[in-house]
Amino acid sequence: MLGGFNFGIAKLKKLFLNGTEVTATATELNVLDGITASVTELNKLDGAGDAVASGTQAALIADPADGTTVDAEARTAINAIIDALQAFGVVASE
Repeated sequence: MLGGFNFGIAKLKKLFLNGTEVTATATELNVLDGITASVTELNKLDGAGDAVASGTQAALIADPADGTTVDAEARTAINAIIDALQAFGVVASE
């Protein structure tokens, strides 16, 4: 919806915004949806693991283990978060 109008679906070969061609795929744009980082901050993440936004790397975070209640889905999600933090160099990896 734009200004109360629904334009439906458009199939375009090229898209230009303010004279600049958009070369990102729809998937790439959707990944960025909701991100509030600046271009400079995003460029720091290019080449994941090379630079950490804060300048310091946290110690290794152990995978969840033990406990009286085991939630496999939660542990899978936590492990995925830890893996992502390691991939971006935010926390140390093994």
